[in-house]
Amino acid sequence: MTFTTRPTSRGTGPAHQGRAAAGEDWAKTIDNLMSLARQAAESFEFDRAIDYLDSVEEIWESKGLPEFSLDLRFDLHREKGKAYASQGKLEQAIQEYQKILTYCRDSRHLEIKSETFTQIGQLLGKQGDYDRALGYLQRAIGAYRRLDDTTGTCKALRNLGVIYVELGEFEEATITFEEAIELAEQFEDRLLYADLVNNLGAIMNMRGERERALELYHESLSIYSERQEIRKSAYTKNNMAITLTEQGLNDEAFDYFRQAYEIATQIKDASLTLIVDINLADLYLKKGYPADAKRHCAKAEEQLRESGSVNGHLVEIRKIAGMIAATENDREEARRCFDEALSMAEEIGSRFLQADVLLERGLLHRFEGRHFDSLADLEACYQLYHSLKADSRRERTEQAISSIEQLYLEIFDAMATEVDLKDPYTKGHSDRVASLALLLARELGLNTTMLKTIVAGALLHDIGKIKVSDAVLKKSGRLTEEEFRQIQRHPEFGLELIDGKEFPWDIKPLILHHHEKVDGAGYPLGLKGEDIPIGARIIGIADVFDALTSDRVYRAAYTPEKALGIMEQDAGTAFDPVLLARFAEMIRRGAADLVINSRTDQDAMYSIWSQCMEATTGDSESNRAAPRPIPA
Repeated sequence: MTFTTRPTSRGTGPAHQGRAAAGEDWAKTIDNLMSLARQAAESFEFDRAIDYLDSVEEIWESKGLPEFSLDLRFDLHREKGKAYASQGKLEQAIQEYQKILTYCRDSRHLEIKSETFTQIGQLLGKQGDYDRALGYLQRAIGAYRRLDDTTGTCKALRNLGVIYVELGEFEEATITFEEAIELAEQFEDRLLYADLVNNLGAIMNMRGERERALELYHESLSIYSERQEIRKSAYTKNNMAITLTEQGLNDEAFDYFRQAYEIATQIKDASLTLIVDINLADLYLKKGYPADAKRHCAKAEEQLRESGSVNGHLVEIRKIAGMIAATENDREEARRCFDEALSMAEEIGSRFLQADVLLERGLLHRFEGRHFDSLADLEACYQLYHSLKADSRRERTEQAISSIEQLYLEIFDAMATEVDLKDPYTKGHSDRVASLALLLARELGLNTTMLKTIVAGALLHDIGKIKVSDAVLKKSGRLTEEEFRQIQRHPEFGLELIDGKEFPWDIKPLILHHHEKVDGAGYPLGLKGEDIPIGARIIGIADVFDALTSDRVYRAAYTPEKALGIMEQDAGTAFDPVLLARFAEMIRRGAADLVINSRTDQDAMYSIWSQCMEATTGDSESNRAAPRPIPA
């Protein structure tokens, strides 16, 4: 480093010459200290590097030296920023880089400013301050483009893509990385190209294209190995391990995590150590070793707590801590961890992490039997996943939504069982109505979304009977007018029971209106004709048919033909005549023989639901619905 000095006067006497000589001596001292600091950093001895840099700053400020060049200022704070960042002390690192900006006084320093904007943006992203991170990175891109600096633009785009990933904006991240890769190929920067390919591999993994992700990781790892980039090779091995874990190849994943962890420890890279600790905690939990998971989780949390950072890593740590507590049956601790993780995810604005935490908390509530609390979390989770683009996280989103559907079904099952327990003679009624309604809906060629809506509505159509007194519900004789009015209120009671709860399927109108009649004589609102939702009309037909063909305490079950004859007398008054005709034709050809008056087992609901996924005759390419609620 060459330093420039500026005399404090124009004298040439002995005093001035002495001061100049002293300045030159101190310049050599500072030059030596800066060199030692760099050597320490290269040896991953960051504490020692910072001590040398602190000495430089102290000498500069306390010895009354002449003003050295701005290059020294820039180098000093840049080196300190790098050292603090490597230690995971992000706030101190940001402060050092911000000091650089205070010395960038005019357009001559635009290059320094653009580099510094990129560094600050990257660090803010690691802290979880995504809005500010995006702002700094956009400023960096603008400055680089003014400089016509393609390399700088490419690096800033890479960091911008990382922020988009953290925010769950996977489509934006893909576009950003692809633009940066194109630029890197133009000026043939192999190392930067490898960085970007690595990042794109992470996106491919999130999109479920795991074989492609591994190809990209291997490509970048090859370049890093050629260039002896130990640190970047370790990050890539960590990414490869994540992909292998998601493929269920836990042993292979563990080997890559172990290699990454050894390198991170060797080079004292706090950021990488943190990431691998989190991933190992998750993997150990999957493998059934909660004690090891807890150990890595605690190490990662200690590091982040010391830095004071609230970011996506801390959200993951608290979520995993909650999962560990749930495994150990410490539900109160699990709930506390999930609550804390959710609050952090909301604070940093990561929608995907919010959904992840809500899913785990919903699982906990479901395990505790807190069905409505579980539904609230699952619906919020559903909406968040739904807001993400399907193409950018297709496979994992499908898996998450599938898990949510499974949980809804378990909750529906528990609710339907509560109704059945109120009246033993209606055991299995909800399942049979759902089966019959599904068969009719499939006959009509309704799309998959409608099939699921109708089945879900049928499973819960009588939920309101929980609030009807046992004396009325189980009465074997004729009901009084008052008792009949209480029975008639069960659709409204059903809505009261699920008030404030949302579902992926629009089932509330089906629950409320399944006793309406097409002539307007039904209840609770007296709707007519097509004002009654088609799903409610279908469930109404299935409901009455199952009641007629099921054994009751006061009579034996009617034959299917006898039941159809009774119902056909009410075609056009109680029942939609077109729907009833299709239903009757279906019953008479034997399509529902296995359902009529059958006893259902515990798994019946899941078998019924799986049939919703089968192709229907009306699912043309133009009107086909998604097989399950997927973000669009």
